[in-house]
Amino acid sequence: MVVRRWKGPPVIVFVPSSEPVRIRRGQGPIHLVCKVPIGAIRGIQLTRERKRFLLKQGVDPELIKKGWVWDVSETFASQFEKESAAIKALAVKCGLARNDLGKILEAKKNLATFQPTNRMERMAKRALEGLLSSNPRKKEAGRPSRISATERQELRQRADEMLPAGRKRNDIVVEFAEEYGLRLSYVRRILEDRRRAPDKS
Repeated sequence: MVVRRWKGPPVIVFVPSSEPVRIRRGQGPIHLVCKVPIGAIRGIQLTRERKRFLLKQGVDPELIKKGWVWDVSETFASQFEKESAAIKALAVKCGLARNDLGKILEAKKNLATFQPTNRMERMAKRALEGLLSSNPRKKEAGRPSRISATERQELRQRADEMLPAGRKRNDIVVEFAEEYGLRLSYVRRILEDRRRAPDKS
C-alpha cells in the first residue's frame, strides 16, 4: 500500500496478510486489497530522521517497529497507484463496487480454511472455489492428492452400507469421486484395498 499524506517522498507499507492494518495512530484498522507488484521492489530502509518524521505525521509506531514501512521511489509509487486505479476501474466496469473487492478476498480466505463435514458441503466448496478462481481448474498429472486416513475409512464404511442397499459399486465410485474431487481409479483403489494394514494418519 502506497501512503501519501504529507509533503515529501511517499512510503510503501508491506502487509504480510490480508488482515486489517492500522495505518495511522489513533484510528481503527482498515481492510486493504493487498497486491504484489510485478518485478523487483526497490525499497529503501528508513533513516532515523525519516522515522521521526513519519511518527510526527501519525504513522502507527507498530508498523515502523515491525519493519513494514519503507521509502520508495516516486516512479514506483506512481506506477503502483496507476495499477491500483486500473484494477478498481475495471472492477466497476464488471459490476463490482469498491467494497466488493475486499469481500471477495475475505470470502476466498474463509473458504480456504473451511472444513466440510458432509457431501453437500464438500461439493459446495469445490464449486465455490472454481467460481472464485480466475484460472480454470486443471487436471494434475500423476497420482492425485491423497485424502486423509479418516476420510478413506469413512468411504469404505459408507460403501459397506450402500452395497447391501442395492447400489452398484461403479455408481458408488462415481459418486465418491465427484464428491471428493478424486479420480475414479483412486477411489476404486481405496475401496478395494482391504488387505493392507490399517491406515496411519
